[in-house]
Amino acid sequence: MLRLERVSKFYSSGGLVSTGFNKIDLNFEMGEFVAITGESGSGKSTLLNVISGLDSFEEGEMYIMGQPTSGFSKEDLEEYRKKYIGNIFQTFHLINSYTVYQNVELVLLMSGYDKSEIPERVREIIAKVGLSSYEKTKASKLSGGQKQRVAIARALAKETPIIVADEPTGNLDSKSAAEIIELLHQLSKDKLIIIVTHNYEQVEPYVTRKITMHDGKVAEDKRIAVTIGSCGDAEESVETAKADGLTLGSMGRLGVRNTFNIPAKFFLLLTVFLFLCMSVISQYTSFKNMGDMDTGGYNYYFMDTDRNRILFTKEDRSELTEDDYEKIGKIDNVERIIKNDLMLDLITDVSDDFENGDFYITSKIEEAKVMEGQLVEGRMPKSYNEAVLMIPGGGYAEAVIDMVMKADKVDVRNQNTGSSILRKKMKIVGYGYLTKEQQETLDESDILYEALYCVGEETLDDIRLTVLEHQCSQEIVFADNILSGDSGAGVLPIKASDKVPKGEIYVPADIAALSTESAVGKTLKLINKSLYFESEINFSVGAVYNQSNLKTLLESENFEEVSGSLFINPKDYAALFDKGNFQSSVRVKDDKLTKETAAEIEKAGYHTFCVHDGYVSYAGGFGVILTTFYTIMLAAVLIVLFFITYFIIKLILKSRNIYFSTIRMLGASKENCSSLLKVELFAVFNIAYFICMGLLALVKLEVVKVAYLQQLVSFLSIGDVVILYVVLCLMSVLLAGRYARQLFKKTAMNAYKEEV
Repeated sequence: MLRLERVSKFYSSGGLVSTGFNKIDLNFEMGEFVAITGESGSGKSTLLNVISGLDSFEEGEMYIMGQPTSGFSKEDLEEYRKKYIGNIFQTFHLINSYTVYQNVELVLLMSGYDKSEIPERVREIIAKVGLSSYEKTKASKLSGGQKQRVAIARALAKETPIIVADEPTGNLDSKSAAEIIELLHQLSKDKLIIIVTHNYEQVEPYVTRKITMHDGKVAEDKRIAVTIGSCGDAEESVETAKADGLTLGSMGRLGVRNTFNIPAKFFLLLTVFLFLCMSVISQYTSFKNMGDMDTGGYNYYFMDTDRNRILFTKEDRSELTEDDYEKIGKIDNVERIIKNDLMLDLITDVSDDFENGDFYITSKIEEAKVMEGQLVEGRMPKSYNEAVLMIPGGGYAEAVIDMVMKADKVDVRNQNTGSSILRKKMKIVGYGYLTKEQQETLDESDILYEALYCVGEETLDDIRLTVLEHQCSQEIVFADNILSGDSGAGVLPIKASDKVPKGEIYVPADIAALSTESAVGKTLKLINKSLYFESEINFSVGAVYNQSNLKTLLESENFEEVSGSLFINPKDYAALFDKGNFQSSVRVKDDKLTKETAAEIEKAGYHTFCVHDGYVSYAGGFGVILTTFYTIMLAAVLIVLFFITYFIIKLILKSRNIYFSTIRMLGASKENCSSLLKVELFAVFNIAYFICMGLLALVKLEVVKVAYLQQLVSFLSIGDVVILYVVLCLMSVLLAGRYARQLFKKTAMNAYKEEV
């Protein structure tokens, strides 16, 4: 059955070669109980390791069932051990964290037995070795004799034709030793038992053959009793053990068992993976933050380029109604709707004199009534030309507020065009301080506002129409002439004045000159055009203004400022421009989901534009370089984290080397060990990952309030969570694979010897 021909084993260390045994010729058959004896260092244990496939040989040939084994690969040796060899070791090689039942079950799982047939078989074998009452006892709690019985039970469970035992009674008392030898003798009736012992007298009553080793050679090979196998060739009747390998279910069960069976190891690994998860999440969100950080930029059309702003219109460009606003307001992540969104792109400067003023305050227009109760001095506006300022504490506006309050009149101009946005000079009648929330909202803007300029409803409507006018172009038909105007560019701008009667228009002298006769009383058609509507009104020229009559006609003294403008009555002005809202904006709650929210609005039947998409960075092409640099840095950090984690895990799992070496000796393949390790680390990783995600969920719900974690959460979307899971999952698999490769660089026996 098992034959050795001129087999030799050598060891090399430090350039020196030593002999384990030399040119051994032996033949073993079923039914034999063979004792190998000899002095320490004679080569008997080395011979046993070669026979059992735990160690390799350098010369000669070993045959199993007539098949040569010298060309066996590591995988072939694993298959050989699994099919033919049951091992019983002097040091037991049990999994101390497993129970008696689990140690015996282990070899059946690795052999591919079905889950349903394992329990009965395991209990039957445990009963055979007399340990039924210890089934649930961990191996670490057993006596030496009991441990050896478990080792024998494990060898029996495999149903291999060969059982090899290396000093199985070396650590036992005489009573336990006698029981173990008797048990082995009973097994030898239908198996080949090969035992290495220093105490031959102990096994002498049972052995059928005695082999004595001396200095690496067989000094004596004595047959004491004739067995059935020794009388002829019994190879055809030998049944090998089942060797189907770990099933997927068994792999999962063992992997999960290994995850939790040593609490100290589990918590250490969990700590490492928590560190890895939080580090990777932190680096990933920092990368996203860097990508979102602006180096400065501009937009030709929008002043308010905040990330949380989405502009929307109807698909047919018709007027937006209350039903439209109600529908959009129900969409998730929509915080509020700004109907008159053109006001968002208005930046105003407030000054007492734009040429030689004492103060210049950059402000944002707001309705005064929402500031009720916040004034610290003065009163709320009561008329068209009155306003209040709401200022932050400690800023420029606070430093000049006394001068502002003392000023008789202030002018408010569009910072972008430099033109007045109101038909009258204004008076600041009060001021107050911004609330914390108002200040935060102002600070979130891309624009450095110094105050809120708050006016009454009538004034606010007037400002809105002025802003709308600047988005329109005009066509003027007068005295058979057609002129093009562009209010936004300052070409023939339209201005409202209470001094102009309804239906009339006051024109500058250069327009009047187009008529060969007196322009007064002539008809002037004014056509207004915007992206969404077109309107026209026929006016009668009521007067022609010039520098000398400007103050009388329009109560204005700055001719240069208004020269070239067309003046009409406020009601006509409203009729020309106030056609409803055709374009509005929404503010979103979470600007990381702006794109997704815009998509939802489009699904509802509207055109959208994420205003920040039109933002042109000053960085230009350098931004691409920065992004590339950030990406390389992120990859480098992930690699560093991988190796830091690997070396820490390697130290933690060093105690597991004995486990993996043991199951290799029991026949586990490289793939089995690697898969078990992957399942174990994957389980710990998932626990760590979902602990991290649970913590971040609590932060998002504001149950946990930690500023750093809140910043992390603000940059994470559902897609990011999936990306992070995949990246971390891949890192876990790579960690397990790298560690498994280290385990298989040595033979099973050598790997075990290094750990004991």
